[in-house]
Amino acid sequence: MGYLYLTAALFAGVAKGFCGKTISRDMKSMRECLFINLMRMLFCALIGFLLALPKAGLSLFSASGSALGIFVLAGLSMSTFCVAWMFAYRNEAYMFLSIFTMLGTVVTCLLDYAVYKTPISAGEWLGMGVLFGAVLIMSKYNKGIAGRLHIRGLLILIVGSVGSALADFSQKIYVREIGQGAEIFNFYMYAFGFLLLFCLYLFISVRKSTPKTAPILYSRHHIGLYFAMAFFLYLNSVTKTMAAGFLSAAQIYPVLQGANLILSALMAHLLFKEKMNLKGFCGILTAFTGLMLMHIA
Repeated sequence: MGYLYLTAALFAGVAKGFCGKTISRDMKSMRECLFINLMRMLFCALIGFLLALPKAGLSLFSASGSALGIFVLAGLSMSTFCVAWMFAYRNEAYMFLSIFTMLGTVVTCLLDYAVYKTPISAGEWLGMGVLFGAVLIMSKYNKGIAGRLHIRGLLILIVGSVGSALADFSQKIYVREIGQGAEIFNFYMYAFGFLLLFCLYLFISVRKSTPKTAPILYSRHHIGLYFAMAFFLYLNSVTKTMAAGFLSAAQIYPVLQGANLILSALMAHLLFKEKMNLKGFCGILTAFTGLMLMHIA
């Protein structure tokens, strides 16, 4: 069962990436980026509510103050990651982003070490260093596909990776400090993410200089993509949590992230017309080596 859940998480993650990359082509401004992610957060929150209510009942609405603080951190972190990565999808090579995202794992490990004193082995330190090397190699690959990475693009990637890491770490905090079901956490994370993005969307919309959202983003086709993106995002999160009940972290992450690299490379080549070259192959191999060192050594 563990590997069945892991397979579902793998394909959900790849499908989510495909939807995000596809939608980003029609996005032109910050307002449009916020609108796309508003729709994603809304659908995720609705899915989360429908799954959490039968299990939690009325206790779903009686979260403690400390739990609400964790939910706000998770919502802010997840929405930051989604907004930053939507811009990154539009401007950078897909495979470069797939490997840059792994740096979020490094940040999560360092936060766990700093806050909960979770020891980091020599193999994990070495694996983190190898992942940085993989990102440097893939930056050369990205230059050949999408052009030179500028300071603004690099800052977007860093902000997105930190947001992803904080979203993962907030889940660790929730499990350690609160310990209720993952469904409750996911519902509140996306609900607060929606509220935060909605406030920012309203603030930007009232400015006269802000361009209006393009009509194509309201089309049935795009609404369907928003729902699909939200569904796969939620499915990826839930099935990873379920897999953790059957498999250890050393079994989950090398398999999941390694297979994700292979499928992402195939999708980038076949669907996004990113030609794989020696730099790309070396970057993928280096990243996989780093993952193995972090989770097995």
